[in-house]
Amino acid sequence: MRTVSSRRNPLLQEVRALLERSRSRRQAGLAVLDGEHLLQDWLRAGRPVQRVLLATSRAAEAARWGAADGMVTLVEDDCLAAVAPTVAPTGLLAIVPVPVPQPVTGGSVLVLDAVQDPGNVGTLLRSAAAGGLDQAWLGAGCAEAWSWKALRAGQGAHAVLPVCQTDELGAALDAYTGRVVALVPRGGVPLPEADLRGDVALLLGGEGGGLGEEALQRAELRVSIPMPGRIESLNVAAAGAIALYERVRQSLARD
Repeated sequence: MRTVSSRRNPLLQEVRALLERSRSRRQAGLAVLDGEHLLQDWLRAGRPVQRVLLATSRAAEAARWGAADGMVTLVEDDCLAAVAPTVAPTGLLAIVPVPVPQPVTGGSVLVLDAVQDPGNVGTLLRSAAAGGLDQAWLGAGCAEAWSWKALRAGQGAHAVLPVCQTDELGAALDAYTGRVVALVPRGGVPLPEADLRGDVALLLGGEGGGLGEEALQRAELRVSIPMPGRIESLNVAAAGAIALYERVRQSLARD
């Protein structure tokens, strides 16, 4: 097993580009998982891995991550830390192919419109995966789902929840055969009174402007979370989690 001992190594340069540039990720169709937890979830879901970069201080773990298959490259700790995305490096990075699913026409879907913060995107994907949704769609203006920040916030959601990042959100909604429900800050049907069971596409808008008019026009129902306080609205990730839980609650009550 070879050991990388130079920060200029081509493999490390590739990892740096994948971590730092969305264009590099799109062109290569690859993303980087940071840390043991994300890699474990990825493998548990049966997802393929292209390469594991392991710090030499963790060399004893090489067999666990596929050394026998030639998938592991050892990297001197300081070299791996130089490309690591976090201040406290995990000592493990994995290059993985990005799945490219097509939008479904039925089932339960989380739809994000211009949610710009990657942490919010990842958190919403995590809530959707935990809530048992079938798919997530990210429209134009959304933060990229496969950045390291979104992956870290997703905490394994990307391994089990198909994520479609598309500039044709309107077309996907037009082809959808279920009910389209928009979550709006005010003026909608109170969330507990809305039927969220069955095939539902739940629309959430961006942190500043909310849902765009194109998405709103396709919603047959608008719902709001009753909030008696004087704060204008909830954070989009918190609001989405509440709405997704309400869907789970209704589904369990029916069962």
